[in-house]
Amino acid sequence: MDDAVLQRFAVVLALVGAALHATSLAENPSQGFVTVGFAVLLLALALGGGPVARDLFEADTAPAESPDADEQS
Repeated sequence: MDDAVLQRFAVVLALVGAALHATSLAENPSQGFVTVGFAVLLLALALGGGPVARDLFEADTAPAESPDADEQS
């Protein structure tokens, strides 16, 4: 899946999760953060952060050129 599509899906999922969380807390305020909506928000955070984490991981694992590479040729 394309990164832009994945991030848009994560934004929509976050909005749905926020609505579910607010609705669940309105019905039963004593349950705190343990709602289905909060779980959906966490899922959206994981999906939206996936491309960012992948880019960071690729930058960390890219092979570095040695400083003497220009002098050897």
